[in-house]
Amino acid sequence: MVLAVVVVLAATGVTAWLTLSGGGEERSGGRSGGDVADEAGCSGTYCIGQYQYVNACGLLDPSSATARIGPIGDEGLLVQESFIDPLPAADPASPPTWPFVVRSLCDIRTVDHEKAVFRSLSLELEQYAKDGVAEEKPAERGRSLPGLENVAVQDGDGGVEVFGRVRNTRFRLNLVWSNKKPPIPESTLTALVDSVVKGVATGPSAAADLGELSEGGRRVVTDVCTVFTGADFQDAVDYAVDPTNVDRSYNTTLTGSITGTCRRTTAPLDRERPAPEGTTYLNGAMSPKVTVTQHPDAAAARAAVAKDRRNIAGTVDIPGIGDGAVFGTGRSAFVLEFTRGFHQVRIDCGLSNGTAAWTPADMRARLEPLAAAVAARMP
Repeated sequence: MVLAVVVVLAATGVTAWLTLSGGGEERSGGRSGGDVADEAGCSGTYCIGQYQYVNACGLLDPSSATARIGPIGDEGLLVQESFIDPLPAADPASPPTWPFVVRSLCDIRTVDHEKAVFRSLSLELEQYAKDGVAEEKPAERGRSLPGLENVAVQDGDGGVEVFGRVRNTRFRLNLVWSNKKPPIPESTLTALVDSVVKGVATGPSAAADLGELSEGGRRVVTDVCTVFTGADFQDAVDYAVDPTNVDRSYNTTLTGSITGTCRRTTAPLDRERPAPEGTTYLNGAMSPKVTVTQHPDAAAARAAVAKDRRNIAGTVDIPGIGDGAVFGTGRSAFVLEFTRGFHQVRIDCGLSNGTAAWTPADMRARLEPLAAAVAARMP
């Protein structure tokens, strides 16, 4: 049996290690200006040309939503992110000729919609390696906000969408409170947008450490992108992994099952960069998604896996991974699932419509070492 799964990739969500001299015209993004663009170029592990990469959820910390907007309900948040891992080193004397734009997305939603002031708050950053490319698009025009340049607001029924440009970055801020709630005050909206404009110059690059989200000494949220690393993925499959295309989600509910996910993908062939030693580029795409669900106890975790097993075809038991693992074929992907204490871990993985055509045995051979690495990192 050969299974093919269509994987949608953010084709422009890649970056380039370009050595730029800053010759582009400086474009201020409002009161915060773009002063740091005149400083020496970026030299860290999150460089996009001469600029430091900014993580959207680092700039707009989900835990600060209440302080920025108002009460958000009592049942927690649902957070979805797209971001990059540290970029691997490149030879500055011979940089690869990759596209030079990366994206970061932070989407924050409330579990308790009815009691919440807003239903969703999202920020998307589109970051370029140089100035002069983040031009305004006709669809991004709207009314202005006092004291802020290069910002346009589009009002909707129960929400607003804000477009803006700051030096090398274009951003889109979407705030929805539904037509059942009073609009967010203009002063609150202005302060929120102003913090985004200023944060482009100072925001953190690394994804947040979620290990601090705990209650009573028990960790509530597991950062799945910490237990499922790009290095483990690359070692398990021997294919180059794309560090610019990582998705993470988690919820902060304090009752019931608590779930987090992390998806990574292999790098496409158009990277024009030598594959890391011991790896090759996959003609197609392999994008495993790891889901970790924290149950009240180990028995509940085992019961959840037993229930899932009914919908997995061709199941085989795999010893030595966590407290017990099973592998088979789901509705649209290969599945490897195991428990570790009160954690239920599921890996869903398919292949794109490239030339790769693997049997279940082929995929199992790649997912087993990946699952073992994830199990070893589980808290």
